[in-house]
Amino acid sequence: MTRFFEYSDAFTKLGIFTASISNFFLIYVTIWHIKQIRGTYKYMVIVFALTGVAFSGWELIARPFTHNYNRAFILFSLNTWMENSELFLQISVSVYAGFYLFILAFFAEQFIFRYLSLVDPNKTKIFGGFGVIGWIGYPLVCGAMYSSLLMWAGAPDEFADDYLRETFLDVYDMNISKPPRFIFVPYTSDYSLRWRNLSFMIGGGFLLTSQYFIIMFCGIRMHLAMKQELGNFSVPNRRLQKQFFRALIIQTMVPTCLFVVPALPILLGPLFDFEWNMQTGGIMALLSVYPPIDTFVFMFIVAEYRRVISRWIWKPKVISVKSTEVFALN
Repeated sequence: MTRFFEYSDAFTKLGIFTASISNFFLIYVTIWHIKQIRGTYKYMVIVFALTGVAFSGWELIARPFTHNYNRAFILFSLNTWMENSELFLQISVSVYAGFYLFILAFFAEQFIFRYLSLVDPNKTKIFGGFGVIGWIGYPLVCGAMYSSLLMWAGAPDEFADDYLRETFLDVYDMNISKPPRFIFVPYTSDYSLRWRNLSFMIGGGFLLTSQYFIIMFCGIRMHLAMKQELGNFSVPNRRLQKQFFRALIIQTMVPTCLFVVPALPILLGPLFDFEWNMQTGGIMALLSVYPPIDTFVFMFIVAEYRRVISRWIWKPKVISVKSTEVFALN
């Protein structure tokens, strides 16, 4: 069998390099050159950019990879340079998984913030001051809950290890007891339910769908409100609101298409007892390129970033009054 997992390291290193360059560039431009974004939303942009760097960097430590075999799904670490720190790597893999919930919950918060800034700007003040603790704390709590649930529900046991032992040795040339791992086998040999493993699928699914519910609810309300409320804004400010809305939609769709949709058969496959034996860790390779894509999407859609970058590249001698007009959004 082709050992695809041996090539995952290249994608991981490419991801952290491009994520670091793109996100630190976004932070620099946002702090020193962008005038239309200020206050709480500027801090949100900076925190989100730092999250992209941390997410990619943590992947280099956790080195997560997945494999599906019939009624089983295993998430394990390919890290070999810290192989004597099994507990640390176990926690690292769970933290990596929690990062995705953090990112998704952060998107949900941004949808709430942008919706409030559109229909009742005064209410966005709750995000300032001590409210910072709330909008940073919420995604942290979501991510921590997901990580903790993974640690508890996916802890390997003798039955799960024995179910995958032969396949794991054949594909990865490793004893399954060696790498830090989480294994999900929802049925016993007599097809009784293993509720601890199932609790992760149920609880994790609830945390995931809750964020998408918030995103969809606020997104629909924003779309409807734009037709009514944008008439109260100036033309440039109205254009900026639409740009932020489009950016949030596309930024949410990117990880959804790269990770959530491809991961559904991987996570739900064991429930249907498919007969397959597949290195499904390629999904991790896709997710490793998500942070730089997300950053480029944001800078491409929000026009002021494009103008700043264009001035650096082409250095036009004449700049229209319209291009330098400032309409700041908190």
